[in-house]
This record gives sequence, C-alpha cells and structure tokens, in this order.
Amino acid sequence: MHDFYYTKLLNDPAKFHPRSGNKTVEAFELLDGSVSWVESDIDEASIPDWLQGPRQDATSPDSKTSRLQPALRLLIGAPEEHHSDGKILPLPLSLSTFETIRALWNLPTELLRMMLSSLPLAVPLSPINHKGQALTGIMVRGARSRDWNFCVAVLCNAAEGQTVAIVNGMQESEIQLLLTCLKQSKNHIRDPMLLPVFLLELKVNCFALLLEKRALGIEEIEHSTGMRHGFSENPQRLKMFEDESREKLKTLDFHPITQKLTGLTGTLSFCHITFQSSLKALDLVVSVRATLQTQAATPHNHSPDPATQALDQRIQYLFALIDGARSLGDVLATRTRAQVQTMYSLIGQRDNKVNIATAAASREISALSLLHNQAMKTIAEESRNVAILTRKDSIDMRIIAAVTLVFLPGTFIATVFGSNLFQFLPASSSQVVSKWIWLYAVLTTAITAIVLLFWWLFSRREMHDLRIQNLLREVSTTDTGPSSLEKQTNDILNLEMPFNGPGHTRSRSVATVQDDIFAFPPPPAS
Repeated sequence: MHDFYYTKLLNDPAKFHPRSGNKTVEAFELLDGSVSWVESDIDEASIPDWLQGPRQDATSPDSKTSRLQPALRLLIGAPEEHHSDGKILPLPLSLSTFETIRALWNLPTELLRMMLSSLPLAVPLSPINHKGQALTGIMVRGARSRDWNFCVAVLCNAAEGQTVAIVNGMQESEIQLLLTCLKQSKNHIRDPMLLPVFLLELKVNCFALLLEKRALGIEEIEHSTGMRHGFSENPQRLKMFEDESREKLKTLDFHPITQKLTGLTGTLSFCHITFQSSLKALDLVVSVRATLQTQAATPHNHSPDPATQALDQRIQYLFALIDGARSLGDVLATRTRAQVQTMYSLIGQRDNKVNIATAAASREISALSLLHNQAMKTIAEESRNVAILTRKDSIDMRIIAAVTLVFLPGTFIATVFGSNLFQFLPASSSQVVSKWIWLYAVLTTAITAIVLLFWWLFSRREMHDLRIQNLLREVSTTDTGPSSLEKQTNDILNLEMPFNGPGHTRSRSVATVQDDIFAFPPPPAS
C-alpha cells in the first residue's frame, strides 16, 4: 500500500544524519538455561552484516559445533541531546541503512513516520516474513519530551523464539539505565514485551517523581501567597498566621511566582499526556502479550512461569502507578488553577491600592493646583491694578510733558526777549505794550508747533519699532505653520512707515517700498 508521507520523508535528506554511537545487544539462551549477554558498539557500515544473522557465541560450551539462536536482538540508535521539547532530531542512520533494517526485519513503513513525529502513538504489528511465518509485535512512540523521548519497534517470531527490536531517540544516560535494567533481568529476556514494559516504566516513573517535586513547589507558592490552610482552631496561631501572611504580601514579588506557575502548568500538561499515552500503550502491551502467550502455550503445560508472573506483577504496578500519578496530577492542576486565581486577585488588590494612592495624590495635586490658580488669579488682579495705575501715571506724565511742551517755548522766548540782548523799546518810551509783541506771538507759536510735531513723530516711530519687535519675537518663538508664518510676515510688510521728509506727505507700507526699490526701469527700446 502506497504511503505518501513515508515517500516524502525518504526524499528529505534533512531527516537522516548518520552519527557514531549506535549499539547492538544480543542475548543468547545457553543450553544450561543461563543467558549470555553480548553488547557492543557498531558503526553504520557494519549494521547490514549484523542484520543478516546471529553471531557465534564464544561462551557456549559447544561453540565449535553449535550455533545458538539469540532470544533478543536489539539495535539502539546513537544517543541524542535534547534541548527542546518540540524539536525533532534526524535519524542517526542513513536512508539506505534504515531501509535495510526495515526490509530485513519486516517492519512497516509507518515506523519512519513514527520516529520522525512528536505525537504519542502505540500500534500493534502482525506482519508475515519471507518464510510465511506470522510475526507479532508492537510500535510505541512516547509523548514528546526532553526525557525518555523514545520510539521502539518490537517483533517476535514465536515459531523460532526470537525477538528483534530497534530503539531510537534516547539520551546517553537513559540508554545506560535501560541496558542495566535489561542486563539485570536476563532471566526474563524470553518475554518479547520486556523491553517496552521497561521503557514505559522508566518514563512513567520519571514523570511521577517530577510530579512529586512540583507538589513541593506548589506548596512553597501557597505559603508565599499566604493561602496555605489558615483554618486553625487556635486563635493565637491563627492571628500569628494572619500577621505573617500580611507581612509577606507587602513584599511579595509576583514576577517569579508567575513564571513558576506558568512553568508548572506546562509540566502538568506534559505529565498528563505522558500518563494518558503510557496507559494506552500499556493496554496494548498487555493485549499483544496475551496473544504471544497464546501462541507459545503448550496443551500439557499449565504451570505458571515465575518470570511471567513477575512481569505480570510489574505491569499491574505500572497501571496503579499511572492511576495514582494521574490523580496527583489532577490535584496539582486544581491547586495550580487556584494559585493562578489567587495571583490575579492579589495583583488586582495591589493595583487597586496603587490606584487609590494615585487618586489620593492626584487629589492633593488638584488641591494644590487650585490654591496655585487662586494665587495666580490674585497676582493677575494685582498686576492688572498695577498696570492700570502705571497707565494712569503714564497718562499723567504725558499730560505733564504736553503742558511743559506747550508752555516751555513761550517761556523760553519771553526769557530771551527779556534779556539785555535785545532792546525793543527806547529808554524814554512810555508805551505799555511793545509794537514787537506780534514777533513774540509768531515765534512762540512756530516753535511750539515744531516741538509738538517732532514729539508726535518721535512717539509714533517708537510705537512702530516696538510693534515690529513684538511681531518678530512671535515669529521666532512660536511654532506655527507655514500659513501663519506667512500671515505674520505679510503683517510686517504691510506696516505703514511715515515719510514726512521733503517730498513725502503720506505713509507707505514696507512692501510698497520694497517694490519701489526692486522695480528697475525697463531697458530702452533699441
């Protein structure tokens, strides 16, 4: 049957990365009932030769004339280093070597898909070899994690009493622990399901211990948040507990606790999927094992096998361990959710306190601002009064100046005429009014008019210069747009400037003067 995804994986060279470190294990059952254990490293080039048939066991007492059939042939992939829970590493074999293993051991194409997947899977196997013999086995893919991320395929030939298996995805320490367990259980090597049972046990036990550690972490968080018990019937102890919790909450840092709760939620999720998938895989192991026991049973042998009973007992313990771990995981998940809600509540309470403090500070600032505004209003009123008084003083000064300018020329002329510089009357004259009084009136009027005119022109020029300076200051200090700047510039150019000199009897704008300056006469016609 065509396997489209298997073909896709075969055509992807990134899925295969040959590495050194592959191991082989062969367990021979000798004539005296003992088991010989042969373990060795193997390079990839030697794997096809190793697959062709069992090696000669040198420990057999009749090794020169007999060739023993190994009860177990195990190929372990090179160890991996897991730095991520989701990254899938390539196989430590080449494409051709993997295809050779799959073809010689009658493994299905789905094995490659399972090895390069992160999903927990458990699939029974029942192929038929080239001799027409029915094989029975199992493929198990553990839930993806950094620890015990294994994928195993086991096939048993009940007719020949031989089991072949391939394991991949484990780290170096995990491989050594698995080999130790198998080596110490050599008397049970005849059971084909011994290898998957050990793998499931090691993975489940690892995550069960992890749950127990996380239980201590949750208890620590509960003590930190002050949500641990608090139902003591002793009033003194209860008050002490409340005081201690109140002091802790004042200095509690929510950031590390939030990080721990987030990591704890992820750990509980990994544990849940591990226990759930391991339970399904263990159910499948029991089913396949029952099938193998039926195939190997003889009509006249009904006595229980101690090795079989020991493995049955271990499987029952694993069922109980998984059930207990799942119950503990549910309890820890509930406590974790309670702590998450507690953290939300505590953060909300702290935010409310901060908001209340902020509101109080804002209220004080508003009160101070109100006082400041009242003070500024008072200052503005006083400044207005000062300005009014100053304006009155300025008007008074201008009146005084105007009166002075009106009377000062007449006084000056009278003083000049009354001096000894001029003699307008003869010494013996009896006239009361001199005939030159008209000269006094003319000179006084003319000089007064001239003084008042120059005073008016000077005041107007001063006001004009002050207005230009104010406009320039507004342009340079105000961030205005182009239209506003253009308007202010036009206001400056349209200022009227007095031209009261000779030949000028009217006022002209700056722009008009500019046009006159740059308006050159046209060139003469040729």
